[in-house]
Amino acid sequence: MDNKKADPATESTPVNAQTDNTKIRIACPYEHRLLSQLLRGQTSRKILDGIIGTTNTPEYVSRLRDRGLNIAMEWIPAINRDGKKIRHGAYYLLPDDYDRVRKSLGVTNG
Repeated sequence: MDNKKADPATESTPVNAQTDNTKIRIACPYEHRLLSQLLRGQTSRKILDGIIGTTNTPEYVSRLRDRGLNIAMEWIPAINRDGKKIRHGAYYLLPDDYDRVRKSLGVTNG
């Protein structure tokens, strides 16, 4: 198992940034639900896990990034139930990709 930690300096920078308006291949229902939620706005990883039905949201984000989608992640500071300072990731689409995602999901602008 790979236990890499997320690097805040690189995590929010999409690797394969594209600015075209081509459709994105959506390979499975997890990806469809993930993109549908991200169209609604920034969403924490924990909430995304519940919405898309997996406990590995970062894997599906990575797959979509590999296909050229610009999904950014922001570290959000929080306090856990034991009063300890923590941070969690919240994913969001960059503005240039909203139209691509809508087109890929078959969502009309209206």
